[in-house]
Amino acid sequence: MAHRNNDNKLDAVMEMLIENGFESFADVLRILLNEAMKIERDQALGAQLYERTQERRGYANGYKPKTVGTRVGKLCVDVPQVRGDVDFYPSALEKGCRSERALKLAIAEMYVKGVSTRRVTDVLEKMCGLDISSTQVSRVAGILDEQLSKWRDRLLAVDDSFEQSSRKIEVITGQKVSDNTIERVVCQVGSVAQGQQNQQLQRFFEDKQIPQSQTKPERLYVAVDGTTVHETDGWHEGKIGVVYFEDERKQRKSFYVGRFDNSETFGWHLWLEACKYGYLEAKEVVYLGDGAPWIRTEHNRHFGRATFIIDWYHASEYIWDCGKKLFGEGTKATEKWVKKRLDLLWDGWTKKLLDNLKEQCKKYRGAKRKSLATLIRYVSTNEDQMRYDVFRANGYDIGSSAVEEACKNVIGKRLKQSGMIWTRLGSSSVLALRVSWLNDEWEQLWQKKPLAA
Repeated sequence: MAHRNNDNKLDAVMEMLIENGFESFADVLRILLNEAMKIERDQALGAQLYERTQERRGYANGYKPKTVGTRVGKLCVDVPQVRGDVDFYPSALEKGCRSERALKLAIAEMYVKGVSTRRVTDVLEKMCGLDISSTQVSRVAGILDEQLSKWRDRLLAVDDSFEQSSRKIEVITGQKVSDNTIERVVCQVGSVAQGQQNQQLQRFFEDKQIPQSQTKPERLYVAVDGTTVHETDGWHEGKIGVVYFEDERKQRKSFYVGRFDNSETFGWHLWLEACKYGYLEAKEVVYLGDGAPWIRTEHNRHFGRATFIIDWYHASEYIWDCGKKLFGEGTKATEKWVKKRLDLLWDGWTKKLLDNLKEQCKKYRGAKRKSLATLIRYVSTNEDQMRYDVFRANGYDIGSSAVEEACKNVIGKRLKQSGMIWTRLGSSSVLALRVSWLNDEWEQLWQKKPLAA
């Protein structure tokens, strides 16, 4: 019965790790086998690689590739070769494959708890059947830690709810960690992440040193939007900015800013992030938004050199809303009216569109006239940012897909799940962690040892 329970637990561990994107499980197993074989060769030769000693009985002679079958797939390992008066074939390969179950559990433990020299020593000694030096253990531990650290911290509720994270930890480790404990850890680490973001801005205010650009794109986009999150005292707007560009291989690179701040503080954070990716050096900068007053204010405050575009989705949405008020939802009259006005807007005829809307406004009263007046005011205010014929001719993005996706991915995926109501500490902490994760700043965060803060 105990053996069956262990098998069930192992299967659950494997399924959970694979589900969480632990693509390198096979890589870690391969690393362990390769390193164990290297250690065994050193011991057979009586000396480590390049070591000069009278006890040396032969020399390393490269590696021979060998494919072995395991439950995580076929592994291509490098079997060490020797030359000289020594007979050698590593037993670690056979022992490792024979003890695959134990190795998987060891890897799962290191995945969750981190790589310890004690655990690495235990694993290697069982594979090699010999004592392992501290130098050899440290080398292998360093390699494993680098490999595992990329995935280890996914359990910190970056994607999952506190409850889901609790269940996964229990399945993997056999130890129950309450939702409340995970939430406290998330708030602590997230507060550190947010503090680091705040410190960057504070350092700029103190020394006025603009961050050194990490790239010099031909064209840089800065897209801005907001989405509401349910907190204990009501719904509040989380502001999202995405800075994106194409690299030299024409691959899109995106970096995010997410804050529950006033627009001025958010704008400073967004400007600093844009500077890190070439705002001041780029030949062209495009600023995309929906025309909300705070978005226009931050453009004027920080991004004056950028071409400001009202994204097409929000502009067309205003026309659709007006058409529905005039002719009803889902009617052919609405569709015909909207299409004619969108065509004018698409081709850059904003003046002709405004003249048409003003003439129409004279024919209506009440709510319909009010809807037309709202549309006229919106187009008039944003006319210079709606020159879609010019923007398309220049090859600019005019859509909002990048920032809409950011709202869903940065905030919505984690903070707007069904039934969630947040404290400000909780929502800010999770948002800060998601930004660190998505911006590939996870390692820098953990180097600061946030749990000891």
